[in-house]
This record gives sequence, C-alpha cells and structure tokens, in this order.
Amino acid sequence: KDLASEVPMGLKLEDVVLYAFILHLYSTNWSYLLMGVITIQTMGFGYIWLKLGECVQTKNRPRRPRVIRRLRRRLSVYNSLPSSYFNPLINETWKISELDRIRISLNAVTIFPVRFLLVLLSVAVAWLFGFLATLGLPNNSHFNSLEDLCKYMGERGEELPEDPEARRKAAYQYIIDRVNRKKVDPESVAKMDEKALCKLGSKILRHICWYHPFPLWRRLILQGVRLGVRMLLFSVGYLWIETVGELSDPKEAPILVSNHVTMIDPAFMTFAALPSPIGAVEHLKIPTLGTMVKAVQAITVDRNSSVSRKEVKDEMVRRTKQHGWPHLLIYPEATCTNGEAVITFKTGAFNPGVPVQLIHVKYSGRINPGWVGAGPSLWHIVFRLMCEPVNYLRVDFGPIYIPNAEERSDSLLYSRRVREQMSKWFNLRLTSHSYDDVRLQGMADKLSAPAENAVIEADAVRNFFGMKLNDIKKYYAKFDDADSDKDGLLSKDDFLRGLGIVDQSPQWGRIFDLLDDDGDGFINFRVYLIGMAFANTNLDNETVLRTVHKIFDSDDDGYLSVEEFTAILHKACPTGVYTPAVVAEIFEKADTDKDGKLTVEEFIKYASENPKLAAEFQLWRRNFSVESNDTKEANTPAKEEKKI
Repeated sequence: KDLASEVPMGLKLEDVVLYAFILHLYSTNWSYLLMGVITIQTMGFGYIWLKLGECVQTKNRPRRPRVIRRLRRRLSVYNSLPSSYFNPLINETWKISELDRIRISLNAVTIFPVRFLLVLLSVAVAWLFGFLATLGLPNNSHFNSLEDLCKYMGERGEELPEDPEARRKAAYQYIIDRVNRKKVDPESVAKMDEKALCKLGSKILRHICWYHPFPLWRRLILQGVRLGVRMLLFSVGYLWIETVGELSDPKEAPILVSNHVTMIDPAFMTFAALPSPIGAVEHLKIPTLGTMVKAVQAITVDRNSSVSRKEVKDEMVRRTKQHGWPHLLIYPEATCTNGEAVITFKTGAFNPGVPVQLIHVKYSGRINPGWVGAGPSLWHIVFRLMCEPVNYLRVDFGPIYIPNAEERSDSLLYSRRVREQMSKWFNLRLTSHSYDDVRLQGMADKLSAPAENAVIEADAVRNFFGMKLNDIKKYYAKFDDADSDKDGLLSKDDFLRGLGIVDQSPQWGRIFDLLDDDGDGFINFRVYLIGMAFANTNLDNETVLRTVHKIFDSDDDGYLSVEEFTAILHKACPTGVYTPAVVAEIFEKADTDKDGKLTVEEFIKYASENPKLAAEFQLWRRNFSVESNDTKEANTPAKEEKKI
C-alpha cells in the first residue's frame, strides 16, 4: 500500500511484487551458485596443493660421503668407450618450488577448467573434419578391387601374368602367404570371393591408409583438421609458435626427419604440413585417434610382424617415388627425449634413399614437456601445460640433405651422416643413447628402481663389447638384487656381496676402486656393466695384463713389488705351484732393469713371452663375473688347468 502511490501508470501493484520476488530468487540462486563455485575451487585448490607436494624440490638433500684418494687411475676401457655424461632421457622440470606450487594450484581452479572445455571442442572439430574427409571410403578395405591389389603387388616387384585367371590366383596366393595361420585358415582364404579377399588383404596390409592419394576435394576438407589442431595447441597454452625457415615441397624432400619430445610435436606438424606419419597399427583402434590416422593417410606398422615391417619399408619407397602424396613424417630416434641432444637413429627413414628435410622442435618456458622414462607421466605433462598461462615452442625447418650414391646404397651410413648434420645445424649434443635405454628404464620402473640410473648409452656399450640387450637386462637384474637400499647405486659392500665374494682380500676392493671413477664410494649401473663386460668378454692379453697390474698395484706407485707380484701369481693359480722360490726366480727374470720392481711394460713383456701365465690371468679375469657364485664352485684347480 505504501508503494501504491509510486507505481507507474498502467502497472499494477501485484505485478511489481511479482517482479521483486523473481528478482530476489534470481539473486539468491546466483549467490548460492557463486558460493558453490568458490567452495569447489577451494577444495580443488587444496587437493592440487597436496598432490603437488611430492613434486616440490627440497634444497637440503643428504650428500653421499666422498672417498678421497691420492691418485685416480682409470681402467683403460674407460678411455676407449665413448660417453657424453649427459642424459637426454631424463626430465626434471616436474620438480617445482613452493611458489610454483601455489601458482599451479590457483591456475588449476581458474585457467584449467576453461582450457579443458576448449580441448574437448578442438578435438571434436578435428575429428569432424577428419571424418568428413574419409567419408565414403570403405571402412575395412582400401583395395576397391582385385585389380588394385594386383597393382600393389606389381609395384613391389611381384611378377604377374597377363591372363586374368592367373592374376587372380596370384593375388589369392599373395594374401595366403601373409595371413596369420594361427587366426586364419589358408584354405578358407582360397574360397573367398573377390570382395572378401580385398577386405582381408586390406586388414593384413593395413599400414596403407589409403592406397591412393586423396583427391583435391578431400584435401580441402582436411584443412578443417588443421584448424582443429591449431585450436588444440592454443588450448594447451601455445598461443603463438615461432617458426624459422620454410617447409620444403614433397617433391624436393619427400621425408621430414625430426626430433621427438612429446605429443605436441606431431600435433604441430599436422597443423604445418598435414604429413603422413609412421605409427603403430594399434592407433587405428582408438576411436578419435583412429579417424585422424586414417585422415592423414598414415603408415601403420605391426611391430610383432616381420612381414608388416617389410611391407612398411616397401610402402615408404612407393610413396616417395609417386607424386601426389604428402610428406612422410618420421622420428628416427624412435622415442622421446628432452630435446637437448640427438641420440642414435633407426635406419627406417633412410631406406628409400631420397632427400630428407631436417626439423628441430625446441620447447622453452617453465616446463619441458619431454615424455621420457625418468620424468613425469603424460597426464602430468598435459595438466602442467594447461595450467601455464603461456607455453613457448620454436620449430626450425632446417636444410634438405641430399644423399650421395654411397649413402643411398647404405642406409646406416646415411642415418649417421644425417644425425651428425642435425647436431651441427641445430647445435645439439651427440650421444650414444638409444631405444634400448628406454627399455632398461621400463625394466627399472617395474623393479621400483630409479629410472634415470638405468640409462647406460646402450648403443655404445653394446657395440663396444658386442653385448645383446637380453644380456644387459640380466646384468641389471643382478645389479638390482645387489642394491640394498634401491637407490640405483652400489657401495663396495653391495658390489662384493652381489658377486658372492667372501674373500675380502685387498685385490677385490681394488677392482671396485678402479670402477669407481669419481671416487665417491659408489658406482651406477653403467660403470657396473662396464666392469662385468670387461670380465666376461674377449679382450686381448695386453689389455688384461695392464688391468691386472693396476689391480694388484696396491700402493698406486706404478710398480709391482715382490709381495704384490706374489699375490698376482697366487690369485691366478692357487694350486701351490708358485712357491716362494719359484716366484723369486720369475720375478728376477721379469725385472730386466734389476731395480727390484716391475713396471707395467716389464710385466706385459714377461707374461707375453710365457703364454701359460697369460692364459692363467685371462682365466682369473673370467672368474670375476656376475655369476661368480656358480663359477667358483665349478672352476676347481683341476678344471682350471684343463681349460688352460
């Protein structure tokens, strides 16, 4: 009633009350909604804060006691075995400070939800255009007819007769030879009609997506995929991307060779060039990713099939020689690194013998997204990227490397020279790490051991000692058993206990001292493996004799006294043959300058002139092995003499 006099003309009082009531409800619900959002954000902040606690890097870490020695003298094998002392398979940017912890927790409840919705939208856009680009193509077959299959066979060097019926039989036999006989009965293949045979052939040769290049109208639709991928990169913080140089034409360089750091690399290359990558056949089964793999006409390989690997090589050669195909994108390192070095290359990208363009991607900012074994998980990387306001990426399109005649005929030589050129052009380190190091990291992870200590530069160690990966894995299992505190390092006690050595003579400790190159009292797996390989591989007598001289030179003066020389002979042949009188006689003959001590040259000269003594040293070296518990029981004196 008090408001009745103030109600405008034509508006009833009850209408005013109704509008006021609605406005009250509206404001009240929004206040509740705002309170709910703030409550959820507070809870999310607390949860992220707690989860990031394990990533906070502590400043005061306990340091291991350092053993100080008067003279460090390395095993000669150290000087021959290449080592970079740099680990490209480790990523420590996940370690954060307390200030970073607060910043990431705040961004996780403010920036992250918005970006998450943008990621979903961008993936949907990319998938939609990829689906439209492949619309109308057969779902399970890329050979539309038997003639397509025969053409595929002819381009791979298969001799096909002119008679249609004979060509048909040859096509059937080609598929029968390649089926998995455990899953498909060859007799049932012979009874199939042409449509079913094309479907089966496409499934077996499914690395071809698709057999023919896309026509122009399909390639125009694929431009929408580029839009979706760029939206995706924007959603994870790559607002702008710096590029240096120009992308080559597929006719000039059919293959793009790049380093591989994380899942952002192929996303950017899809935006930049829409190339056809080489990937695993399992990618085709992933709902959204499978559509994208088909849309970019990727070549997929079944790693468990030798036939598939051969067919992939043939398909690469065919595409590089036939115009109309996009670039082939290959990561010759075959794994992800932190982007700061060039590791060993696989030769697959260089089998066709065609020019390649070198590309290098470099990430900067607060986080390195390197998806490596000794680093954060993929989901951790994605989360961190989406919690950063801005991330930075630089892509260098390098020169085109044109192989000469020698390199075209030798893919291994071609890969090595491209690797060296990439290192020089982009100013990167060259290391001997390889995919085998990644496998060792996976083994360490299963054993709950530090993955960073399992990296040994496997390519260098394997080539130098002629060791196989399975042998290295066996040594790592022994190393892990001996590692009492599971920190990835062995103390002297761990080392001797792992070898089953109960004889605590100084010589066994000297072996550890020679392996412990930095003198801190601990050795990692790489040093341990070098020692085991030294003890168990074929080495020339001079190398063995030099090492024996170092091991038994207990005072590090560069000479062997009579006592030290006596210890050598008793260790080499503990049968009582070398009595004090015999030792004195041998020492006198070996000491050519008659100064009462043996230099390494005098020791090598005398032992080389006495093959039996050199053989005893070789046998003693081999008894120092990773299986010394069994070896000691088996190598009785009688058996030792028989072996010699």
